[in-house]
Amino acid sequence: MGVQNSLKTLALMLVAMVPAEGGPAFSKDGVGEALAVIDNASTSGEVGERTLAVGMEVFLYDRVKTDAGGQAQLLFNDGTRMVVGPNSELMLDTFIFRSGAKDNQFTIRALNGAFRFITGDAQKDAYLIHTPSATIGVRGTIFDFSVTPGETSLLLLHGGATVCGNDGKCTLADVSD
Repeated sequence: MGVQNSLKTLALMLVAMVPAEGGPAFSKDGVGEALAVIDNASTSGEVGERTLAVGMEVFLYDRVKTDAGGQAQLLFNDGTRMVVGPNSELMLDTFIFRSGAKDNQFTIRALNGAFRFITGDAQKDAYLIHTPSATIGVRGTIFDFSVTPGETSLLLLHGGATVCGNDGKCTLADVSD
């Protein structure tokens, strides 16, 4: 199955999922949890290496990785949702979220692969995604993106994003409803 078909599959799962009443429960140390896992996905970090499973928490500094058939959907404590496609890898670098606060931060490093990102409840300038070739600034957004060592591609579905290459040149993308 290609990356495009895999993202469509997870996108359908994302739309079909309804959060449990009262919202998800997280431990004090976790920054989110796995909502869906297809085939092989794993995390490694301060709590060790683990095979990712539905309901499992993810932690700050975790590296989330999928194999050729693996996919995962993550829900973070601020309501952000992220789909990690096949052959993909990311690092959870910064997560500071306090409801109503102005100094929230959510930073990830997308190292390789295909992803879908849907912002949560933090102020929109709190989100940054670093890749080997660019930085994506998020503004109330839903988008798909893919990362290779030399290129970052973005498909904006809702909202806006700024993509700045390592050369310092930035492009603003905006979708009006």
